[in-house]
Amino acid sequence: MCLLYRAVRAVPRIGALLLASQLIDPAEATIRDGGIDPSNLGKGDWIYQMNQAVAQCNGNVPSVTDVPSLMIYLKNQGVRYIIVKAGTGASLFSASGFSPQFSSGLVNSAHAAGLWIFGYNRSYATNTAGEAAIADYVFQQGADGFVWDAEAEWEYSRIGSQGPALAIAQCSVVRSNWPNKFLAHAPFAYISGHGSFPYKEFGYYCDAAMPQDYWVEFGSTPTATVTKMSSDWRNWQSGLSGQWINSIKPLAPDGQGWNGSGTVTAAQITEFVNALKSDPSPATAGGYKGVNYWVCEDHPPDVWGAIATNNIGTVPINSAPVIANVSAGNVNSSSATITWTTDQISDNVVEYGLDASYGTAVTNSTMLYYHTVPLAGLSGNTTYHYRVKSKNSYNKQGISGDYVLTTAAATVADVIVESRSGGQNYAAYSEAGVFPNAWSDSTSKSTALGCTGGIGSRYNSSTGVGGAGTWFQVGPALGVAGGQYEVWVTVGASSAGSVVTSTITGSGWTGLPPTTDTFNNASINAWRLVGTLTLKSGVTTPTVRFDETANNNRFYADAVKFHYLPPPPTAPTITTPPQSQTNNQGNAATFSVVAAGTPLLFYQWRFNGTNIAGATLSSYTRYALQASDTGSYSVFITNGVGAATSANALLTVIGAAPPPQIDSLAKLPDGKFELEVGGGPGNFAIESAPGLSGWTQLASLTATGAVFQYIDPDTNQASRFYRVRVLP
Repeated sequence: MCLLYRAVRAVPRIGALLLASQLIDPAEATIRDGGIDPSNLGKGDWIYQMNQAVAQCNGNVPSVTDVPSLMIYLKNQGVRYIIVKAGTGASLFSASGFSPQFSSGLVNSAHAAGLWIFGYNRSYATNTAGEAAIADYVFQQGADGFVWDAEAEWEYSRIGSQGPALAIAQCSVVRSNWPNKFLAHAPFAYISGHGSFPYKEFGYYCDAAMPQDYWVEFGSTPTATVTKMSSDWRNWQSGLSGQWINSIKPLAPDGQGWNGSGTVTAAQITEFVNALKSDPSPATAGGYKGVNYWVCEDHPPDVWGAIATNNIGTVPINSAPVIANVSAGNVNSSSATITWTTDQISDNVVEYGLDASYGTAVTNSTMLYYHTVPLAGLSGNTTYHYRVKSKNSYNKQGISGDYVLTTAAATVADVIVESRSGGQNYAAYSEAGVFPNAWSDSTSKSTALGCTGGIGSRYNSSTGVGGAGTWFQVGPALGVAGGQYEVWVTVGASSAGSVVTSTITGSGWTGLPPTTDTFNNASINAWRLVGTLTLKSGVTTPTVRFDETANNNRFYADAVKFHYLPPPPTAPTITTPPQSQTNNQGNAATFSVVAAGTPLLFYQWRFNGTNIAGATLSSYTRYALQASDTGSYSVFITNGVGAATSANALLTVIGAAPPPQIDSLAKLPDGKFELEVGGGPGNFAIESAPGLSGWTQLASLTATGAVFQYIDPDTNQASRFYRVRVLP
């Protein structure tokens, strides 16, 4: 790998110091872990007190009642990242119910909604090691970035001349510990009024600055605030030289989103974003493509609407939406809810069926970032395949892989078939599920007991009707084809005489005993179990016939009941275990599992045998990989019947040593050029050329990761290109 630099005008790239006071080209910005582009951050929001944010954002957003609903709401407002308070000085920050406030569970909730999450520290410049430890803690929880909320405490009037040195000491430690993570600072909007703040020291180690553009507090307007901010930051940039040119970083201004000393309105939010996007002289080359707002829990309702509708930043129009965080929730016997996220606003489609050919689709054309699609009319105890699709306004569509879900066993009501089609009901057995037309028999109903409408279906005595050879038959409409049902019979009147034996026949089922003596005194006003039948495949309306076997006095029934027996529950079994993988540092690794068993299945992912907080879906993604993430990942699955633990999947993280790069290029008083080269470890060559060909090796070096200085002995070259190349 080689990087090119020209002595007169260096090729723009973050990480290099330029000879002239020129802006950094955002197209060349360093992409940080998780795919974060500092020059194209998009829209973000700050959260100071999580307990107030989850309480309907102080009553302003009724749908927000907990952390997951907060994250979903923010995602659907087009928010790409959140900045949550993690510390005050050298101490971790806690809020009611959140102690500490910033945690791995919070990070996982943000990631599940498709949000980046940064921790921020209210910085006081009094404890360098302690504040660096706050940043370490934030990243150890899995955060995507860290922001210093550094304000007046860093100015000369508070800390004297120590500010720059302390800023270097504090920021360099964090950058050294987390070389590929996103770092930012949120200083004053107007540099001209706070000149002693160490802007260049913070800027040197950070990837972006988030000036606090609080126009209501300034007694100004959004447009005037943006104009003043841009002017101040451009003037400051023009005064930088040498290595400090590397302090020029993209701005993502922090706008006023709360009622402070005055009222903030939706119109002001719109004006602010438009002013940033249309600024003719921005302090960031290519224009402003990031914005965020203070503070989530205090946005008025109309301001929320303006935040949602005013977007900034770019997504390539020729790219399909990136689908992530696909999950099935609220699974029961007949329905489920499919959720996923996209990086672009797009529509919602779920395809599902009994195999990977699907066959059924549910579509919602509402354009969203966090997608929720309910599935209804599912069959109980059934495994379904599903996938999701999302199409953006440019007709580009993203399609997920294949997923599966298994519904719970159906809850089926008892089916009661009563013996009469009219007349009065017998109160003791007036139950739901009456099918009067499903009863038939061989003779008239008995009225010997004086029961109008005929409670008895069959009566056989020396003075009654019926006898050997009489019968009755039922044809219940049962709901579960192939299911098992208990069959119960009851009579609702006094019965005298000997046991009546009957033969049971019919069609569409197996399993009932060939004979029964149910019709006797013990059946009076009580259900008696005949036996269990199993419906044949595809059958839902069987026939069950009872024939009197002998002339044994009375033979009648008031009703027959069919009680569904769900399949016996089964413990989880893992059909597709998580797979081992090797991935580069800074990338994301996803583990997934496919399991069968009686729903609902509950998942808990583990790292080296220890539970991962919040990792409770059928897949788990480890973002912004570091060497410390190397190890074994497994998932524990339970459903109340039993449990299963997957085999370990090994994750190997490859540390990608920093490539060679020219960190600075400066012209010395004697006309020579001094290069500072970083990267490594490795063997590098420094080469020069008058153009983009004809390269000559000037020197070779073995880099250890520290900065190496090289002075080109040639002087007063009109134009010269430099590059650093890895030697074999």
